[in-house]
Amino acid sequence: MKITKKDLEKNQVELTIEVSEEEIKPHLEKAASKMSAKSKLPGFRPGKAPYELVKNQFGEMAILQEAMEFIVSDSYYKAVTREKLKTIGQPEIKLEKIAPGNPIVFKAVASLLPNVTLGEWQKLSIKKKDVKASEEDIKKTIDQLSQMNVKETIVDRAAKKGDKVELDFEVLINNAVIEGGKNPKYPIVLGEGKMIPGFEEQVIGLKSGDDKKFDLKFPDKYFQKNLAGKEATFKIKVLNVYEREMPKLDDDFAKVLGFDTVEKFKKQVEENISQDKQNKEQQRVEGEAIQEVVKSSKIEDLPEPLIHNELHKMIHELEHNITSQGMDMAGYLKSINKTQEDLHTDFKPQAIERVKAALVLRQISVEEKIGVDEKEVDEELNRQKEMYKSNKEAIKNISMPAYRQHLINMMINQKVVKFVTDKIVK
Repeated sequence: MKITKKDLEKNQVELTIEVSEEEIKPHLEKAASKMSAKSKLPGFRPGKAPYELVKNQFGEMAILQEAMEFIVSDSYYKAVTREKLKTIGQPEIKLEKIAPGNPIVFKAVASLLPNVTLGEWQKLSIKKKDVKASEEDIKKTIDQLSQMNVKETIVDRAAKKGDKVELDFEVLINNAVIEGGKNPKYPIVLGEGKMIPGFEEQVIGLKSGDDKKFDLKFPDKYFQKNLAGKEATFKIKVLNVYEREMPKLDDDFAKVLGFDTVEKFKKQVEENISQDKQNKEQQRVEGEAIQEVVKSSKIEDLPEPLIHNELHKMIHELEHNITSQGMDMAGYLKSINKTQEDLHTDFKPQAIERVKAALVLRQISVEEKIGVDEKEVDEELNRQKEMYKSNKEAIKNISMPAYRQHLINMMINQKVVKFVTDKIVK
């Protein structure tokens, strides 16, 4: 096998690889066997027909095309090993010469793992805040839990602040109902301020059966960019008015929520809020610590495919979050008045930072010899399998070798983050 190496910009390399006829031969034989296994040839069991018979049946070019994936992947791996290259991701392959009875020539453009030189990060210092639940936090949480247990009674009177009103409403711009602007049996609690400014005031004073039409302007900073600052007409019909009675904060209320006394309930609320705040503070200092370590390090140019892969991962994460909330990506993009290309542009700086952080974490793990043993990985896999034992698709994914490698990388990263924060977070 002949290899010609050409260095490219941004930590990429182009390999021109020539694979000899002798090196191709075993792959052709495997491909012929695979082809004969798929198609019955008279007098031979599937996969057992001699090479010459398969060649006569299908043609030498067909066998070569069947074998190309094996030839390219095997020779590329051997070339990378011989050249002692640390590649990342999949290479970009371009076939140059392919003909039966001749050497095969192809080019592979590969991204190289950028070199990372760590700075004196152990001298950094990150301050961790002492956080706990405030009285305001506790009151807000208890109010939310009370709202979930409120008693609602239909009343025949005009709606007032504090009532829940169920209504049908439409939103029109230029006499046309906007997308998602038709809302039947829509509940709102007057006074919560969840609608655009001025909407609730138009509802106060109405009774069951009342209709009303009015104009309002969407806020200039409305979350749906395509509606921001626009004048709209609202048509509403009140279906029901509910008087809401909040539960008393006493032992009976605490028992409904599974506590013996209201004091124990309040204590648990305080502990939960404090724990949540501490977790968020830990995440903050971990993120800041990694950012500072990255800033103190020298990192070679990042290959574009590495950035592109991270961008793809971020878009996929966003899409997963959107669909889990019952939305679709196209509708989300329309609501924020952006395109896929806009997202790539917006996410690229963050993608670059994420790639840098991953490279720095990897370098620390190498220099500090931080790893995980097989027993740790097996225990975590078994824990996850037990957690998702009723989900066949999840079990299938967890059992795949690629997931095991993903888990190993994740576990090593977690150990490295802990190692770093233990050193520099005060």
